[in-house]
Amino acid sequence: MSFDHAAFSRSSKVILNDYLASESYAIELLEKSLRTLEFFALDSLKNDAQKLAFWINVYNGFTNYQIVKNSLSKSVFEKTDFFTDRALKIGELDLSLDDIEHGILRRNGERKNGKPKQFLADDLRHELMVDEMDYRVHFALNCGSISCPPIAYYSAAKIDAELGLAEQNFSASEFEINDEKKEVICSSIFIWYRKDFGNRYLNDPNLSQYKIIERPYIWKIQ
Repeated sequence: MSFDHAAFSRSSKVILNDYLASESYAIELLEKSLRTLEFFALDSLKNDAQKLAFWINVYNGFTNYQIVKNSLSKSVFEKTDFFTDRALKIGELDLSLDDIEHGILRRNGERKNGKPKQFLADDLRHELMVDEMDYRVHFALNCGSISCPPIAYYSAAKIDAELGLAEQNFSASEFEINDEKKEVICSSIFIWYRKDFGNRYLNDPNLSQYKIIERPYIWKIQ
């Protein structure tokens, strides 16, 4: 069964905006889409372009859905298991937002604060991972908070250009270099996932002597 993941993400953003504006909203439309996902064949995602577009849109859409479904108003942490609750059913698998971000899109990469890897060695969800981690997912995933990258809607056919634009927009406002003071002022994302960026951003040899100033991350729901 096919699933229009971009439409799901777009609808979820509209419904979230209505919810935050105290206007009427139709969460049942999202729940209908989520029921469709239960019959989606994950093996139909044949390459990284398809996987990236699908999982980014699903992540962003499900984030918005959870905010509305759980009547959150201040922060996603009002629901203590917001990122860890395996409340998303796709096929026969139950998945959390952390499963999507850290397990699938980051290829089970190292977690911040010494947290263990998302998938254990014998976890069948290893099969869902992208073949190659694209650091630009950090500029596309929206966790429902003010300091997160803005939501866009991704397609397999244009994913490279779309992620390139997401990187350009986010880094332009959230990674500031002051050569005179030898300082870098940046979003926490560049610090939390520093290893994911290779020799870019904070790992740029030209910035090795620069002081890093972390911009406070604002978790207020947007």
